[in-house]
Amino acid sequence: MQIDDKTLPSLEVFDSFKKIFEAHVREVTKDALLSPIYSLPRLRDVHYAWRQDMSRLSQHEEKLANGLDHSKQCAHLVYWLRRQSPVVDYNDWHALQEDEYLYPEEIEKRDFIAKYGSEFIAFDFGFQICSYYALERLDNPLHAQPRLTMDYLTDVCHMLKFKHASPHALYLIYESLFL
Repeated sequence: MQIDDKTLPSLEVFDSFKKIFEAHVREVTKDALLSPIYSLPRLRDVHYAWRQDMSRLSQHEEKLANGLDHSKQCAHLVYWLRRQSPVVDYNDWHALQEDEYLYPEEIEKRDFIAKYGSEFIAFDFGFQICSYYALERLDNPLHAQPRLTMDYLTDVCHMLKFKHASPHALYLIYESLFL
């Protein structure tokens, strides 16, 4: 998924949102040799709920001279992506080519996607967008994307799957990753 300064604003239009999100999901699942299957109604629900949140927040949030920041927008988007889970299943490339061998890293990625696919796809979508904005900041002392360990990702995905993670909690997670 190629991200630039037009990516987040372009998500406001459903067709752009769908195209960008699907590109992200294909990128996340390709190393696991999986091809995603989407629920278009769920994807529309995600977009609608996110846009409703953005509209409501724009009217009620104080300190919005420059509009909602990228972390807050991504946090709400991730909340709805995780809650609605628009990726409903995967086609298995390997099953189509039964005599091929799976490498250990492919097996590991497949197992992770099977366990936390919806949660990881949602979290990583927001993370990639937030990373772009953090790396573009002039006051970013690291000028590098944080390295997320598999333990960290497993913990975050477990929390997203089994605990209630509000958009506000997700906002704090994204903000803390790029301090």
